[in-house]
Amino acid sequence: MEENRENIETVQIKKTSKRRSWVASIVYCALCNIPVCFFLCLTSAISAATNIEKHVMTINFNNLSWLNIATNFVVAFVIAMCLGLFVPFTKIGRWFTALFGVKNDTYTGNVPYRLLATLITTIIYYLVVTPSLTVLNYFILRSQTAGQALLNMLINLPLMLLVGFVSSLLSDVFAYRVAHHINPEM
Repeated sequence: MEENRENIETVQIKKTSKRRSWVASIVYCALCNIPVCFFLCLTSAISAATNIEKHVMTINFNNLSWLNIATNFVVAFVIAMCLGLFVPFTKIGRWFTALFGVKNDTYTGNVPYRLLATLITTIIYYLVVTPSLTVLNYFILRSQTAGQALLNMLINLPLMLLVGFVSSLLSDVFAYRVAHHINPEM
């Protein structure tokens, strides 16, 4: 009887640990993806409202559509959450950093590993999220022509990668601390 009770307690602890791990992963992804998606959508909208004539850059803030920004944010966030929860970014980050001979057994306090892992993750997110939003803006929101959408995507590549990379680096520390509080094994 005592052995049976211990088995039940062990199963309950494993279930609780698994549930806690899943919740921590969702919280981590959400806390990382909310600022990243917001700043990427805002940057993209500002870029689309920017005009360069005679070597002078002007931004027409009247051309910003907060409804389009919100729509793009929601779509980007859903895609980013799916990526974050189902793509093995830790394994990809370790593989990528190993290509550069960077020690990759720990993420905490390892600046080269953190920078390179964030870079490859940012590139993957860009390659999935940006074309999806381009298709959304062209076919559904009708905010751009096909040529404008493709040109904006290509022209904005360095800027969007930079914004995604920096916002990922900044949001990751806070997200990790909160997720680690939920699941110390994370």
